[in-house]
Amino acid sequence: MKTINFAIDLGTTNSLIAKYDDGTIKIYNNPIGLKQTLPSCIAFRGNRTVIGDKALDYLEKDAENICMLFKRKMGTQDTYYVPSIDKEMSPIELSSLILKELKNFVNDEEVLNSVVITIPASFDTIQSNATKKAGYMAGFKEVVLLQEPIAACLAFANTSNTKVNEKQNWIVYDFGGGTFDVALVEVNDRELKVTDNLGDNYLGGADFDNLIVEKLIVPFIEEKLSLTNLWKDLKSKTTNFKGLYFELLKIAEEAKKELSHYEDTEVELDIDINTENFYESFTIKREAFEELIRPKVEQTITFIQDVIKNNQLLKTQIERVILIGGSTYVPLIKKRISEAIGVEVNSSIDPTSAVALGAAYYAGSKPATVSDDEITKEKVVEDSVDFKLFYEQNTRDLEELITAKINSKEVGNYRIMRRDGGYDSGVKTLDDGSFSEFVPLLEGRLNQFKIQLLNSELDVLKTIETVAINQGSYNVQGQPLPNDICMEIDDLDASTTRLEKVFAKGSILPLKKKIYKTASKTILQQSQSNLIINIIEGNSRGLPSSGLSIGYIEIFGKDLEEDLIKGTDIEIELEVTESRDLKINVFLQACDQEFKNVFSESERAISVNKINMEINTVLGDVEALIREHNSEENFEYSQQLETIRVGLIETQIAASLITDDDVSDAKFQLDDKKRKLIQDFDDLTRNKVIAKEIEEYNESKESLEYQLSYEKNEHFRDKYSRIIKNEREVINSGNKYLIRAKIKELDELYYAIIKSSDENFISYFLNLKFCTDFSNQRRADKLFKEGEKALDKQDYKSLRHIVYGLTALLPDHEKEKQKNFKDDSRTGLS
Repeated sequence: MKTINFAIDLGTTNSLIAKYDDGTIKIYNNPIGLKQTLPSCIAFRGNRTVIGDKALDYLEKDAENICMLFKRKMGTQDTYYVPSIDKEMSPIELSSLILKELKNFVNDEEVLNSVVITIPASFDTIQSNATKKAGYMAGFKEVVLLQEPIAACLAFANTSNTKVNEKQNWIVYDFGGGTFDVALVEVNDRELKVTDNLGDNYLGGADFDNLIVEKLIVPFIEEKLSLTNLWKDLKSKTTNFKGLYFELLKIAEEAKKELSHYEDTEVELDIDINTENFYESFTIKREAFEELIRPKVEQTITFIQDVIKNNQLLKTQIERVILIGGSTYVPLIKKRISEAIGVEVNSSIDPTSAVALGAAYYAGSKPATVSDDEITKEKVVEDSVDFKLFYEQNTRDLEELITAKINSKEVGNYRIMRRDGGYDSGVKTLDDGSFSEFVPLLEGRLNQFKIQLLNSELDVLKTIETVAINQGSYNVQGQPLPNDICMEIDDLDASTTRLEKVFAKGSILPLKKKIYKTASKTILQQSQSNLIINIIEGNSRGLPSSGLSIGYIEIFGKDLEEDLIKGTDIEIELEVTESRDLKINVFLQACDQEFKNVFSESERAISVNKINMEINTVLGDVEALIREHNSEENFEYSQQLETIRVGLIETQIAASLITDDDVSDAKFQLDDKKRKLIQDFDDLTRNKVIAKEIEEYNESKESLEYQLSYEKNEHFRDKYSRIIKNEREVINSGNKYLIRAKIKELDELYYAIIKSSDENFISYFLNLKFCTDFSNQRRADKLFKEGEKALDKQDYKSLRHIVYGLTALLPDHEKEKQKNFKDDSRTGLS
């Protein structure tokens, strides 16, 4: 059996390639210069493409033909125009060139068909698929993605002498050149499990460089040359300053590195501006640099505190913080983490190579599904031999249990052999179609085994070559889903659509689930009506528009062979692979039709105009709520709303200062900030809505309990007990839809009790007297007079019909909402 073995850390600023080789890790050096890291920078020189350090050298003379920092635009439709080849290059194409160059580091010592490529834990599905696409474009036949915090933990756990006897919580603080992740990792003596993570895909060391350029270098140049708007001009595709922008970023990066070791640094500028040479120098002190980057550093501290708080942990329950990523060399970062968290900050592993190192450990235990040199020839009868194997791929023990279940009457025996010849179980008899065997392991090595399944004549019916156990390494308990995966469905009671959680954040990939829904509308053959299957990645409690659509199937009337009638069953199977491909399979039972698709979307567009439009839409709601709560003197709540309003306006102002041709990633940062502010608004208002729902729940429950106190029918009491059995879980869920469903159950039971006896309509009638918004007040007054007479005569049967008449005169708010919730607004699922 062949394992993947090779791993690549595809970084924003630097990339590496490593290989697992029988328990040891080799990080390859660049044949040119012999450095381990390859700068993620590409220079196009006519028919010549230069990658890495040499490409950086061209920044000073030909920066407009240089591409760098493109990882931050992975998954977007943004491209880089290269004048020397007159071509737009996508981030995927550029990343594939980096991957191809890293393959050259291996010096053709073997064919690289399979590889593990690392991604930030907070990469969404589209960004992940873009990375995978770059791998295939680079010529790999198999690409497995691994989250960077998992790789970092594997590197630390497998190379340090840390002894873990009981469960511990670690924080992985990953501050790279272009992205930031913080992950909470649960560790025991055998395995690692990422239990939660937060991050920002547009926060990294490159932002420090940008701040140095924007706040220190550009003002210095503007003052010396009496220029204005230089910062805006630097980032525009339509000016001649694009090359200068990247040249200044390189100067800023060097200054940042110097300030990580010294208290000050001299910045020397030898650049061409408007065809004239500008040569000047000035000094930057570490104190000024730290003041400049402090807000960014504080953002990362907030992420750490949030991930601890979100998991109901105390700071004292965090055993250590592991630092990775080149930006962690900045002294302020380590200092602020120590001050804020108060736990051990561990920087013992090389922050620049840790991810590649850990990914190589993972690759060494991951079976390759593509192989050129290992094809096992088996007999035809083998296809009928069905089996299941269970064993740990990574272990700290010196022996490991292999368990198998064989579903074949022909197989009666088995034999296990270690590939180095050091262990042979001999032929043994199956016990009721299964076996459990402890096998010895060579310490600190990859142990490969061959299992033969034999018949009673000891003929080999099947040979299993895929068993590999890595001794001395930690086992990874899968890769967690960074966000909820939800389906948009119709909420007919609320006359809107909402998200229904399919897979929860933190679930271990791969995932598969079958869901049964009903059609919420009729779709006739050849009609323009449609059924929408919209799969969204995001917070399941948020608005559908706040998430990211990762899979969308639209089924029209013209696609149907039979009418789809409202209320009929719809079967939907969803699968998310380990590398985040989404597979959707829809089966319409009434039509006996199946629709399926595999989604691996790798691009999305972001428009500055769209950012402004979405902010305008929300701003109106925010400002209306502020006025409402100010009038009610609820100043604390309105101040929270005001903070969101100011943030939205600041984002809008910043967006108005950039254009769609901006070469920096400012618009992606603004879009990210906009989504977070809208999510904050959603959270804040949702809490208010939930409070109202809980209040209504308690009122419904109180009314029902009052009615039950006079009710002798035990059937009603039993039903009430069943309804409120899980009320604590429902109330604490913070899900307004679950609470609303409980209110509906309570109200239905209340009305059932009322209708069970004419006398029960007395209290109902008396409650209606407090209503003031009847559609026909004169008619209502007449019915109330008749009701009073019926009460005097104890004519409760007549009172029942009077109550029905009064109820019919009440305004039906639900019907008004239904008018706006037309068929074309619905998904068709409920």
